[in-house]
Amino acid sequence: MPRILVLSCFVQMVSMTGFAVWPIYLVELQSQWNLSNSEAGWVSGSFYIGYVIATPFLVSMTDTFDSRKLYCFSSLLGCSGLLLFSFFASNALNASICWSLVGAGLAGTYMPGLQILNSRLNKISREKYVAVYTSFFGLGVAFSFSLFGILKSYQISWEHAFIFASVILFLGAFPLLLFSGKEIEEINKRSYQGIIKVIVPIFGTFKNKKALPFILGYGGHTYELFGFRSWTFPCILFLSNHFNNSVSDAFIANCIGLMGFLGIFASIYGAKYCIGKDRAKIVSKMGLICFIGSILTAISFWFSFWLALLMLLIYNALIVLDSGSLTTGAVLNGKPEDRGARLALHSMVGFFGGALGGPIIGFVLDNFGGQTSHLAWFLSFTFLGLGSLFSTLIFKYYHSKYRI
Repeated sequence: MPRILVLSCFVQMVSMTGFAVWPIYLVELQSQWNLSNSEAGWVSGSFYIGYVIATPFLVSMTDTFDSRKLYCFSSLLGCSGLLLFSFFASNALNASICWSLVGAGLAGTYMPGLQILNSRLNKISREKYVAVYTSFFGLGVAFSFSLFGILKSYQISWEHAFIFASVILFLGAFPLLLFSGKEIEEINKRSYQGIIKVIVPIFGTFKNKKALPFILGYGGHTYELFGFRSWTFPCILFLSNHFNNSVSDAFIANCIGLMGFLGIFASIYGAKYCIGKDRAKIVSKMGLICFIGSILTAISFWFSFWLALLMLLIYNALIVLDSGSLTTGAVLNGKPEDRGARLALHSMVGFFGGALGGPIIGFVLDNFGGQTSHLAWFLSFTFLGLGSLFSTLIFKYYHSKYRI
């Protein structure tokens, strides 16, 4: 396994440390700040809004500037967002602003980190290892949930949790800048001609009919995935109370961490299964299976706590099954010179979907009985599955029209 793969995956996992701080403390802060579910959902969604806004600048500029420097800058940006949240967040508005900076920081580490890796691997290795890198997003989420679930169980305040996350993110800003080594891929970097010239090529990606369904499908995928990650903690808390199963916050957080960890293997398996096959057709079928999985998971909420927990574990695996395949499809279907612009659009569309997931589930909860309503949680997870259904329909449309 290439050294750069190990380094980039490990650093990416570290840069995800702050991801779960808000979801872990959501219920506490929602009560403390008197937030509705919709307002709490918008705070969750602000992370992805920040990601979408920053992506055109931070990701597309990897075609012009050294990705390692952009990665370092972005880590420090996310670090500042976590610190500001700790010191100034007190309501939905200022919490959303601070949390969006953390999302913007992730925009400049996740895909630029992939660019650092891509430029140091040959073509065969890229197809093989892109899914490994993207799967570590899930490991980073798992690590974050487990870590802060344990800290919360020891009564660590939310302010100190955010500060702790910022310190770790600061430490993760420098390893790739210092130790990633030389590029082996020959890419003709475009000269910098202003921010508009950097952004315009992103929208040219819409002409790439082979890459576009993977990009649009990624939007449905992240809507479902990040909606799931934003609300699973409160959902398990509800289920434990409803079925009179007393479990700690640390237990719930570690269950979600386990889901993220096992999701790594599901994502890698899904991507490897697509190698040498009709990737678009397989990803379309994965989306349909995941949609069915969302309905079965929602139904399980009516039966028992342990069955619901098992179905949540399975459903998480189904959600991430196509994650690596979608990103690999976007990476491979185009030229190296415009890969940064392609990945920028991929991230923008994807995380725009992620920005909608949290607020939509919050809206459903508010309008069907709240977090103590069985029906509300049933409908919420059914709504989540619409992301995979959207992905399936997109691939079917492009297959029928363009024969991808």
